[in-house]
Amino acid sequence: MLAQAAANTSPHIVIKPSGLALGADIVGADIPNLSEAGMEVIRQALADHLVVRFRAAAPSDRDFQTFAARLGPLRGSPDYTRSRPVYMADAPLVTVISNIVEAGQSVGEHGDGELNWHTDLGFEDEPAGFTFLLAREVPASGGNTHFANMYRAGDALPAVLRTRVERLRCKHQASHNAQGGKRPGYQDIETDDPREMPGPVHPLLRTHPLTGRKALYLGRRFGAYVPGLPLARSEALLDELWAHAALPENVWAQEWQVGDLVVWDNRCTMHRRDSFRGQGNRRMHRLVTRGERPV
Repeated sequence: MLAQAAANTSPHIVIKPSGLALGADIVGADIPNLSEAGMEVIRQALADHLVVRFRAAAPSDRDFQTFAARLGPLRGSPDYTRSRPVYMADAPLVTVISNIVEAGQSVGEHGDGELNWHTDLGFEDEPAGFTFLLAREVPASGGNTHFANMYRAGDALPAVLRTRVERLRCKHQASHNAQGGKRPGYQDIETDDPREMPGPVHPLLRTHPLTGRKALYLGRRFGAYVPGLPLARSEALLDELWAHAALPENVWAQEWQVGDLVVWDNRCTMHRRDSFRGQGNRRMHRLVTRGERPV
């Protein structure tokens, strides 16, 4: 059950739940100097609230990477990423997410358009565990990140639909990125038929390895397919599940400020980003922990 008031967890760290379906602020955490007891407070807050925010934290990239590694083994940016500039040599696992262009070269990934609902790296056999996003520069408006509680989405499925979903799996297409472009290694893919697109198959309801709870598990809508179903039935079912997960009562939105550090658990959340086209520069530094094969 979500707490409705701030909870004192130590003399220095306080958890302030959003009061919505998920999300909490962590106040008083000295990120570069957290004790193991402080890290346990943060781990529990993530288990309880799925997304946590450190407002105006602004750690150095080295401290950011050291902190993230305390929540799990970090994985480097994928081979197709081109956003690890040499000036971040002291934090080589950090990936830049930005719309900034310098000397004709994109500094980071994902531009300034809307990014639809998704789960990070769901198109891999072992998707992401936790994702960490640190705001270095934000636009005047737009670019908010919305999170959906997928425990809640799964629990709220109508009984007949949940029974059906428990037996089904979903293919997460791997060939196209968030903007619809082909990833390296898939340049010869010509089909847009989800049945023919490559990608791993994961359960639609997965068991969280740390909490033991069941969560609805969806990746990107484009190219998703439920094996064994006629295409039309698969499309209808997935449309219904995506709409259900994104109901307002399942969602909390992060309005970014410079220095914000937000951490979320991909195994029980889904997220999307608003467009901020024409609103200015947005630069985020991202880290990801290794996850596990969904079961």
